[in-house]
Amino acid sequence: MAARWKDIAGHDAVTAMLRNMLSSGRMPHALLFVGPAGIGKMLAARILAAAILCGGGRDEACGECQSCRLVAQGSHPDLVELAADGSSLKIDQIRALQHEAALAPYYGSGRVFLIEEAERLTVQAANSLLKILEEPPEGSVFILTAASQHAMLPTVVSRCRVFAFRPLAPETLARLLADRGADGPRAAMAARLAGGRVGEALALLAEGGLALRDAALALVAALPAGGAALVWTQGTALDKLATPELAAFLRHLRQVLRDLLVIVNSCEELALNRDVAGELRRMAAAWDARRLDEALGAVRDAGRAIEGNANTRLTLEAMLIHLMEAAREGTGNADRRRYTV
Repeated sequence: MAARWKDIAGHDAVTAMLRNMLSSGRMPHALLFVGPAGIGKMLAARILAAAILCGGGRDEACGECQSCRLVAQGSHPDLVELAADGSSLKIDQIRALQHEAALAPYYGSGRVFLIEEAERLTVQAANSLLKILEEPPEGSVFILTAASQHAMLPTVVSRCRVFAFRPLAPETLARLLADRGADGPRAAMAARLAGGRVGEALALLAEGGLALRDAALALVAALPAGGAALVWTQGTALDKLATPELAAFLRHLRQVLRDLLVIVNSCEELALNRDVAGELRRMAAAWDARRLDEALGAVRDAGRAIEGNANTRLTLEAMLIHLMEAAREGTGNADRRRYTV
């Protein structure tokens, strides 16, 4: 069954504006949905695309016509989706989109082009897209999604109507998860860890959803007694993760270290991973605040370097060495060898 506007939680103002544009027939030729991953941007984009292609001046797709059935099946020829090829959206992809945009609609009077993670556009691709947005084909609507508009070419942003999808408050998200069947403590845990993102919270509640969090906990617990073997085995395991999984692991790693820092500073009530509070307290005894701050910086820097296309394996190994040294020095361990790989 196709998604409906009611399936989008916590973005009432945005969905109301989009529905008003649909019903009034005042749809811009280019829209940009910005917000963190898992916030609901792509869901909203696909619901909007289905409504545009359904036509009829409705504020939502009917779900019954041939156009709606094709959208639901992922085979509508007038809905073109574009995602990153590797780490970026390349100019060849935009040139192919230009060719598609020049074609007449197969059904109805228009076409919808959905560009995911538009912040990954190369400079050449962004400039090529700009030409399409400046002179869009009649009846075409371009829907772009991005984590932040500030990571995009300003001239591209200026051609779009921007809609911000903001994280939900933890209490609001926990209530939403409880309404969807999650028990109170698990809903509260997922809401804290998800950073206000519905999609991320639902993923955490799914079977195996906490596997990466638990892996981050195990790594931090192993750091004080770790050696070169830890750097090698963990580096190998992490390097095998897909890009989204690695990003999620690093986020959980930051959250675990952050929780240790608030515990060391006697603010345990601010911890995010409260479901493993006892384990966190035991781990915190091996650290001090200064070294935890250094460890957080090492994880943050590694994430930024990987996003900037640095060598993933070498970056992870360097991060692990920094974390291990911080943990060992934080315990006052006399054996403070520096490991190289």
